[in-house]
Amino acid sequence: MTPDEYFSDYDRNFWHTDNTGCWKLERQQHFVESGNASWEAFDAGDWPKALRLMEERRHALADYEKRIAGHDFEVRRIRIVEEPISPYLIWELNSLHVRYQVGGKIRVVDGGIVADLERDEVLPELFILGKKVIYQVLYAESGELEGAIRSDAPDLIHHWTATAGRLYDKGEDLGGYFARKVAGRQPPSAW
Repeated sequence: MTPDEYFSDYDRNFWHTDNTGCWKLERQQHFVESGNASWEAFDAGDWPKALRLMEERRHALADYEKRIAGHDFEVRRIRIVEEPISPYLIWELNSLHVRYQVGGKIRVVDGGIVADLERDEVLPELFILGKKVIYQVLYAESGELEGAIRSDAPDLIHHWTATAGRLYDKGEDLGGYFARKVAGRQPPSAW
């Protein structure tokens, strides 16, 4: 699927997720978030503006989390982090922290924990919508979104839902991780 096809298909399915909920698995340590004003400020080296723009989205994120709760499902995110923490992840973890503070279910998993799962290849970037559909989101080496592969195969959805659940259980709530490893840090100015 092209990026537009992926977004359209995702939008059609997301709000119809069953009560088993959604899982988002993020593995890459760098993405390009074109169109995200905070990311663009970060990319331009304006850290104060990047943080201010994150805060400006707080109310909208809180409304989004309430809307999800009103649909009787949860979105659980697993963010795999390798150390030293990349400049991108310093930005993303700050952004995710705002979402976490308004009710987002986010856990951080150390990259070493997934080593056994990555003997043959790095874990994919996934978004699982209940028992209905799974997307493997595809990115260029640069971190730019290229599209997605969609499947509704029950065995595949079950496998990755179980894997995501195990990783989530091993993860640390973002709040504690953020306080220990990220709070007060900013990306190097010349990253």
